[in-house]
Amino acid sequence: MGTSRVDFRGQWFWTRDAAVTVVLALLVAELDPVTTSEPELDDLLNRWALSAALGVTGAVDAALDDYVTNDHIVELIHAAIPPVQDRLTSNALVEVTDPAFLRRAAAVGMDPPIDAPAALGAWVREVLAALDKLLAGQLPEVPGGYWWVDDKGLGPTRGRAS
Repeated sequence: MGTSRVDFRGQWFWTRDAAVTVVLALLVAELDPVTTSEPELDDLLNRWALSAALGVTGAVDAALDDYVTNDHIVELIHAAIPPVQDRLTSNALVEVTDPAFLRRAAAVGMDPPIDAPAALGAWVREVLAALDKLLAGQLPEVPGGYWWVDDKGLGPTRGRAS
């Protein structure tokens, strides 16, 4: 199981690939209905669906700096995080089989059947919380280290930062 870095506007955290893929897939499913009134989300959700469906070890890319280009999109993502968190059972395995996610993954070139991204709910909940802080610019620098997210939450770690 690999790890990936989630970065935005010069701040970042590291976590397990599985948790990132599930978070992206859940946010695709949550935000998909919003695209009827917010079409600027389409490219971002397509990118997330592809990243979540591919799940490349050590290289899951949320591409926030490429697609989250204004504060309105940040606010839409912020608003999507609490409902997703509220549906998670802390220790249960979360498998994303939502039709909106599967449809987008197929639309961007993934051949069905698409493997459902899966991770433990406690880990997913913490990655969602860290993403919320990242989008708000609330992850200060960790001198000589980096932020790590696991099922116990966000914490500073000493060692390589990239």
